[in-house]
Formats: sequence, structure tokens, C-alpha cells
Amino acid sequence: MRCVVIIPARYGSTRLPGKPLVRIQQKPLIQWVYERAAQIQGVDAVMVATDDTRIAEAVQAFGGQAVLTSNTFASGTERVAWVARELEADVVVNLQGDEPLVDVNGVVQAIETVRGDTDAPVATLGCPLREEALWRDPNVVKVVTDRHNRALLFSRSPLPFFRDESFYPLKGVYQHVGVYVFQADFLQTYVSLPPSPLETVEKLEQLRILWHGYAIQVIPVASCAPGVDTPEDVQKMEKLLTKQ
Repeated sequence: MRCVVIIPARYGSTRLPGKPLVRIQQKPLIQWVYERAAQIQGVDAVMVATDDTRIAEAVQAFGGQAVLTSNTFASGTERVAWVARELEADVVVNLQGDEPLVDVNGVVQAIETVRGDTDAPVATLGCPLREEALWRDPNVVKVVTDRHNRALLFSRSPLPFFRDESFYPLKGVYQHVGVYVFQADFLQTYVSLPPSPLETVEKLEQLRILWHGYAIQVIPVASCAPGVDTPEDVQKMEKLLTKQ
């Protein structure tokens, strides 16, 4: 079975314009993510899907593969699905372009899961939710699972609600890591499904999968690697990558 990693990348970003090309230790952010993706065992190809020639040229300059797409897609997953249609792949990894320290072992487990479990055509990652501040933060997506680590619900709201006591780390409650591993056929099914009401209000595209009755397997990882969304995050990432 052939597995490809596709990294959706767009130039526009409200908090950090031109984010994929922001330089961290003399390399653009997109290069750090690309090189991290190349470390995932069992992956046959890595490519960047972008609607911006500046990003495509930057990827090609460091020897990576880039595909230019339309700028009309509503989400990164739609962009990934469009590129994946032309590939002979059985598994497609949608890897966010702003997470250069994603847990590669967790991604490998997610790949193995969708290859072996036809009941869950999608797998993603989650790390323990340990801090009340993160639980309350709407920018941190929470996911609760059943005892088999199948997702029950994703939300930006504090989830679950602790009625009789204050927050504490709870089994089956995770901070979501925005990596998605799809069975390739289901990825095309996904983009053909109408958006769900929950997806629309939460602005969380994975809710479409649950709404239409499909399963998402959550792979637990030890910690959530930080992403890059602001100039302050760039400085933090500089320090973290120095330690790698």
C-alpha cells in the first residue's frame, strides 16, 4: 500500500502573513515541516499543496515537491483531496504546515490504524489535556473518546463539563493534534459530504466525519508539539529547534 503526505500551505494568515515562508534558523517554516514529514516511516512521498507560487518556488528550492492548486478551496483538506485524486495512494496524511515538531511515531501508528481498521477510515492524534487554562481556551480543540479511543466529539468549548468539581486530567479527554490520516477512498467521500451544522458553528471540519456517521480513531501521544501562529511562536520555535 502506498502512503503519501500532503502538506497544505497558503500564504495568507491573519496573525502571521506569509507564515510558510517565515524563516526559522535560516530555513523557511515549510521546509522544517517537510523535513519532519520525511522522517515518518513507511511514507512513499511528501509534497506541498499550495495556491501560491512563492511557496511552491521555496519548496522546489530546497529540493521538495510542490503542487500548485486553485485558491477556491474552503479548507486545507479539500486542497489535499484535490491533489490526492491524481495520486496512486491508499493512505493520505494531511499534515499541517505550521507544526514542525509533530510526533512522527504517532503518525506512524495512525497510518497503521487506517490500513488495518476498515471501521475507522480516519485517524488523528491527541495528547493528554492536563491544564485548566488549555481546557478553557477556545483556540485549543478538545476531543473526548470512548474506551476504544474512538472520537465522540470535538469542540472548542471546555469539554467535558465538570458539574460537581473543578477540572482535572481525565481519561479519554485529549487536546487534539491537527493531523489527519485518511484512507484515500474515504478522503474523496469526505469532500463530497455536505458540511454539518456543528462543523459550521465550531469551524472544525472533522465534525463533518462524525456527523455523517463515520469513525475517527484517536491515537494518544505523550505531548502536543507547539505550532507556529504568531511572531511570538516563531521565537519559541527557534529555541525548541535549537535543542533538536
